[in-house]
Amino acid sequence: MSHPWSSYQGIYIHIPFCVHKCAYCDFASYQIYNDHVMADYTRRLVQEIRSWEPDLPIRSDATMYFGGGTPSVLPVELLFRIVQALKDRGFWNRPREATLEANPGTLDGDRLRTYRQLGFDRLSLGIQSFQPAELAAMGRIHMAEEAKEAIALARQAGFARLSGDLIYGYPGQTVDSVRDSLHQLLETGVDHVSVYGLTVEKGTRVYAQLQQGKAVLPPEEAVGAMYDLLMDQLPEAGYRRYEISNFARPGQESRHNQIYWHYDPYMAFGAAACRFNGKRRETNPRSLVDYLQGKAPEVEELSPSIRREELVFMSLRTVRGLSLQEFRERTGEDFFHIYKEGWEHCLKRRWIQQNGDRIVLTPLGMQYGNLAFEEFL
Repeated sequence: MSHPWSSYQGIYIHIPFCVHKCAYCDFASYQIYNDHVMADYTRRLVQEIRSWEPDLPIRSDATMYFGGGTPSVLPVELLFRIVQALKDRGFWNRPREATLEANPGTLDGDRLRTYRQLGFDRLSLGIQSFQPAELAAMGRIHMAEEAKEAIALARQAGFARLSGDLIYGYPGQTVDSVRDSLHQLLETGVDHVSVYGLTVEKGTRVYAQLQQGKAVLPPEEAVGAMYDLLMDQLPEAGYRRYEISNFARPGQESRHNQIYWHYDPYMAFGAAACRFNGKRRETNPRSLVDYLQGKAPEVEELSPSIRREELVFMSLRTVRGLSLQEFRERTGEDFFHIYKEGWEHCLKRRWIQQNGDRIVLTPLGMQYGNLAFEEFL
């Protein structure tokens, strides 16, 4: 029997361009809206796809995920070239899911219909909030009504699978404003919702604003109330939590992202893109200049202990948790023998439990996920 961890399960393509860099963003993205630069990048990306020789079999229905940055800023003819290169190499066959990340402020009906014709069947929209003041503070280029219009246009274009992102814990947010944004998002009828607590990263604009006293984070108890609100209302609305930050209607879970959480191999192309074959990670240069010049990726050989740790904490991000039998098959070790101390610490704090063959985080463990993961490092 072929295990999913013995072949490439999905492909990620990084498009690093944005109309405007958001205040909280620490991703490899560049505020460049220049056709020449985007054409140069596409040429380099296509060259990388054409020249790369996979060292594992590729699943015939491998998922596709175009992330960024904002892939929807790329001219459609350049996007076509990338998709065609993937098809020519035999990487894009009959993907069981093909996702494109998009900013509502970059979409129209023609563009969305073209995405469907190219083969994308799932759209992930970076909405973040429906409050005008919050969107402005975040540096988003869209208004709340544009987000709603983009969702309606995507449905008309034939997208049966739509996801929307929300941020909570941002300066200026209140429990009421998060409740209202969630309510407006659910009214659009999206199939999948990702909710992210703000992580303030050095080098971002919001970090500088906080340091200079130009912005203030909501009180800790307010952020806790925002979290509780989201955790309560999403399931009530029919969205099942299947990962720490992700909720979906039945059957609408992100198939691509589950590859990461199951710790299975995936291919990746583009600046800062990271590919993983189960034993080694290769990360392309983050610098756009370095990538365009063809500089080699950084290679990280993963020791058995690192692979073991990563398998545990990635699996524990999901509601399904970690299979003890699969852990033995993939590592040759017994979970409780390796992690007796971490298991007992988490058990004492009511962060973890055993359900038959599976180790899963409790709802409290999900809330304190990073602390729980540290117990297995």
